[in-house]
Amino acid sequence: MSGDHSLIDPYVFETETSLFSTDVGTAWDVLVNILNGTGFHAGDFFDDALTNGGFLLSATEAKEQAIRLSQWKRETVIERLQKIEADSGLYWLDVYKDDEEMLLEEFDKLVEFYTRAAEKSLGVVHYPA
Repeated sequence: MSGDHSLIDPYVFETETSLFSTDVGTAWDVLVNILNGTGFHAGDFFDDALTNGGFLLSATEAKEQAIRLSQWKRETVIERLQKIEADSGLYWLDVYKDDEEMLLEEFDKLVEFYTRAAEKSLGVVHYPA
C-alpha cells in the first residue's frame, strides 16, 4: 500500500480484510499532542485515498510504536495533559482536562491497538474521519 495508495480505498471500504480497528474519537488531537516529541507518530501522510487522506505505518513502525507506547505510565499521560495550555486550540481539550479517566480509556485503546498490530506483524492505516 505504501507504494500504491490506490490499494487503500478498496482494502478499507470494499473488503472485510481489516483484522481489527479502534476509534479514539475526540481524543486523537489531545493524545497526539501529549505524545509529541516522544517518538510516537501517526505514520507517513497520504492524501490520495480515504477521502481526506490518512497515515500509513509499516509493520516495523507499528512494532516500534507499540514499544514506545507500552513504556508510558498513565500518570505521565495526565501530567502532560495538565501542562497543555487551555488556549492551545486542541479539539475537546477542556473535556479531557475535566475527565482525565476518559482520556486514559482512549489512551489504553491506542496502546492495545498497537500491541495487537505488533503481535501480528501488521501495518497500520490511520483514517482521520
